[in-house]
This record gives sequence, structure tokens and C-alpha cells, in this order.
Amino acid sequence: MRETVLKWGSRSSTWLSLLMAYPIIDYVLRKFLPIPVVSSLWDEGLLIILLLFAFFAYIQGGRKLPAIKQPFIAFLVFGVALMVTDMTNWAASVEGFRAVYQYMFAFFIGFYLLADKQQFLQALKVLSAIGFIAGLYGVVQVVLGVETPLGWVQEGESTTTRAFSFVTSPNVLGSYMALIAPITVGLALYVTGRTERLIWFGAALTTLLALVLTGSRGAWIALAVALFVCCYVWKKRWAGYLVLAGIVGILGLYYVVPESTPVIGTIKNRIFTLFTPEYLEASMKAGRLERWVTAYDRMRLEPLFGVGLGHHGGAVGSRHFGTIYTDSYLFKSIAELGLIGVSLLIGLILMIFRYASKVVRSLIGKPEFFIVLGLFGGLIAVALHNMVENIFEVPFMSLYFWLFGGFLVALYADQSTEKRW
Repeated sequence: MRETVLKWGSRSSTWLSLLMAYPIIDYVLRKFLPIPVVSSLWDEGLLIILLLFAFFAYIQGGRKLPAIKQPFIAFLVFGVALMVTDMTNWAASVEGFRAVYQYMFAFFIGFYLLADKQQFLQALKVLSAIGFIAGLYGVVQVVLGVETPLGWVQEGESTTTRAFSFVTSPNVLGSYMALIAPITVGLALYVTGRTERLIWFGAALTTLLALVLTGSRGAWIALAVALFVCCYVWKKRWAGYLVLAGIVGILGLYYVVPESTPVIGTIKNRIFTLFTPEYLEASMKAGRLERWVTAYDRMRLEPLFGVGLGHHGGAVGSRHFGTIYTDSYLFKSIAELGLIGVSLLIGLILMIFRYASKVVRSLIGKPEFFIVLGLFGGLIAVALHNMVENIFEVPFMSLYFWLFGGFLVALYADQSTEKRW
């Protein structure tokens, strides 16, 4: 089995590296080299190639999926059933199915093609290097005073320069940086060379600064919760220290820092306006809360199976039915998939994290501990951010989550069959 994994994993390494560079390749192809067909379908072609590698690894005796295969099959069958039972809106259903499921298949690429530690490290380094470029670009935007597109600036808000880089929006960049920052910290703690360690710490600081400059409150909170979970898995005492530091930081931000302070004042304004009556009123009238309530009401029409794939709250629903974005993948899924579908999806994600936490605990005290912990934290941040943003609607973010989820489950599967790292 190990020989099979090494064989197909090594053959696919170059293709996997291209996948790690997804955001910048997609940006260049769409912005500067708009080649017909290629610019819009290159990622599907790359996925098909890698899925073929994964399939060959599977049929030749690659590693065996643990119990997660049952919820995966159940969720896939559920999606197919939703799609074929809505023939009236067939085009929207097919497109909605594709939007939800296409990048989930990257899980099998990660699971079957993870060959060894070197391939794992290479993937994380390429991912982090591209993330650093995206973060640096976002920081430079703010330094140069590049105005954020009006659609991402709240009415009456003083901040008009939120970093958005080349990934379409500040909130997407925020989620991207929340994924990359813990990984770069993990790499910095893993490498032994002083120069390389400084490089990765520099990358970590840049991505954290970019995250701050996005003004994405959801990404900030998601990363904070992810860091707490990581500390809890590692050392519960440190989780307590982190909570204490957070309380002190929030109190200091509220009582000590003037709103006119550069950067930190903006953070204060973005955080504490969440709790003002004006914000809550505006959000209930034409903001997130109103959209979440609308999605919940749509679910109430069909509580078990939802209103159908692509019918509400995302890009497909907007194109076919004129619905607005829910600003929450969770509520979008509640409306479209109903209680059964969203329960299957959440259960699937929780199983990935359960396996991942076991891998992290097994590596405590070993050199690879911090890089796996960093990846674990980054994926938690992305998953949590989906509660307040449609992050899984962004192709490269959905792909990264499922691909690296597959990597972590592969590490778990290897623990019972092969030598650990």
C-alpha cells in the first residue's frame, strides 16, 4: 500500500503544486491572459487529472478510507436526489449541485495522493508562499490608499481602504489570511535554519497584518476561536491564558485606544459597532440578520429537504432566481439543503476535525507537531468563517479546505497501518 501511495503521490506532485497556486493562476488567466475556454475551465481540467491519479491509487490498493466514507456517500446521494427531483428548474439544480460538490472531491485527491512528509511540506510551503504574495498585495493596497469597491464598504462607514488583494473581496482575503497565518507560524516553528525561520515569521506577520487590514470581523473572530481550539488541543493551560489575554485586549481596546489611532482605531470601530443599536437595526432591515432570517424562513417551507440546490442565497440563486447572498454558507445550506442536508454536511466537517485532532495529539513533542497544528487551526478558521460568509462559494477556498482535510484524514489513516512520522 505504501508503495502505491508513493508512486502516485510522487507522480502528482507537480500538479498539486499548481493547485496550491490556484488564486494567482486564476487571477492572471482571467485578468491578463483571457484565453477562451482555458481561463474558465483550467481548474476543472486540473481537478480531473488529479482525480484520475487518485483513482489509480485507489484501485491499486491505496490507503483505505476510515468511517468518514459513509457520511460522504450519504451527502453525495442526498445531493443527487435533490438535483434529479427538481426537473422544473433543472439548470439551476445542476449548477447548484456543481457549486456545492465540485470542490469537495478534492478531499479524495488529498487523501489518496499524500505520499510522504516531503510532499506535505512542499504543498504547505507553496500554499503559504502564494498566500504571502496575496497578503503583501493587500497590505500595499492599503498603504497606497487604493479604495475598496463600494459594495464592500458599509454606508456611513469611515473606512474606505480595506485590503482585498486579487481575491475579489476583503472578506475572502480575510478568510484566506486566516488559513495561511497559522500555517506560516507552524512552518517557522518547524524549520531549523535561522534564515528560513525568519522568512516564515515575516510571512506570518505579513498575512496577519493583511488580515487586520481586510476589516473582516468574521475572519478575525474565526481565527481567534481557531487559536483557542489549537491551544486547547495542545495545552489546556495555554487556552486559558489566551482567553485572559483576549479579555484584557478587548478591555484595553475599548477604554484606552482612541478611534483616531491608525489601524488599531479601525479595529476598535469595526468590532464595537457590532454591538450598537444602529448596527442591529440596520442589519435587521437590510443586512446579515435579515438575510439569515429570510434563509431560515425558506427552510421552514421544506424543513427536511430545503428549497433545492442553487435556489437561494448564493451565486446560482442570484443568477436564476434573483435571490440575494445570505452572507452565511451555513444559512444558505439550511435554506437549500434543509435540516437533513445541513446535518450531513456539518457532520462530515466535524468528522474531519475529529480525525485531525487525533493526528495533532499523536504528534505532540515531535518536530512536525506545529505544522500540522497550524494547518488544523487554519481549516477551523475557514469552517467557522462560513457561519457569517459564503466562503465555500469561493472555488479556491472550498478546494483548499477539502484538499487539506483529505491530507489530515490520510495522516490519521496511516497511523494504524504504517510508521508515523
